[in-house]
Amino acid sequence: MKWAIKLEYTRLLKLAQEDPPPECDYRLRHAIVYFIQNQAPKKIIERTLLEQFGDHNLSFDERCRNIMKVAQAKLEMIKPDEVNMEEYERWHQDYRHFRETTMFLMVGLEFFQKKSYMEALLYLIYAYQNNKELLSKGPYRGHDEELISHYRRECLLKLNEHAAALFESGDDQEVNNGLIIMNELIVPCLPLLLVDEMEEKDIVAVEDMRNRWCSYLGQEMEPNLQEKLTDFLPKLLDCSTEIKGFNDPPKLPSYSTHELCERYARIMLSLSRTPADGR
Repeated sequence: MKWAIKLEYTRLLKLAQEDPPPECDYRLRHAIVYFIQNQAPKKIIERTLLEQFGDHNLSFDERCRNIMKVAQAKLEMIKPDEVNMEEYERWHQDYRHFRETTMFLMVGLEFFQKKSYMEALLYLIYAYQNNKELLSKGPYRGHDEELISHYRRECLLKLNEHAAALFESGDDQEVNNGLIIMNELIVPCLPLLLVDEMEEKDIVAVEDMRNRWCSYLGQEMEPNLQEKLTDFLPKLLDCSTEIKGFNDPPKLPSYSTHELCERYARIMLSLSRTPADGR
């Protein structure tokens, strides 16, 4: 039965060497593909593979039970000093972090496509921050940074546009709602866009948002609107690059591997059919 384990490793190794389209990310389906691509120690890959085959949930027929017993026997033969369990846990924690980042990205993009920009923003913010942390350890640890950056930026620009339209309505309640969006969602996010001077598109987007609100200064408006604008503008213009604490991460639903892969594939395919904004 050892051949079954070896065959599976060969199959996963082949998947790790392929260059699939974005909607077909083998790392989400198999932790071992993630480990191979990120050059995890061989003993950690081997132990992970044996644990998958040694899972009691696989004992649904005689052949599977035999493979399970072989895997469990091989696991018992691994000496404590052969696998650094702290390192093993670290790799598995990193993989869980990768899956969690994928969920933030996926849910954020789903909300974005439904034009639910307020709901999308926090998911995209956390997707970007987590992904940046993952990519600092290696290029195959996370997702396409430019893609997440694009949708994070677009989400903020669309919310800014919506808030400005509410302000322009002149209605007290609408104006207040617009300023709440700016103060609670947009202004706290601006330092994240300004922190990296190399991200020119982000810096241009922040300037666009500021210019939109500064353009009201020369216009005639009701005194109460003028007062609210005067009170708000310094917050928009003076926000430093210091990143303050955010709300807690939004709650993530629990997904099976199959469901996560299906939904991720669906949203990535729909993006490829949607013309990207050139900004």
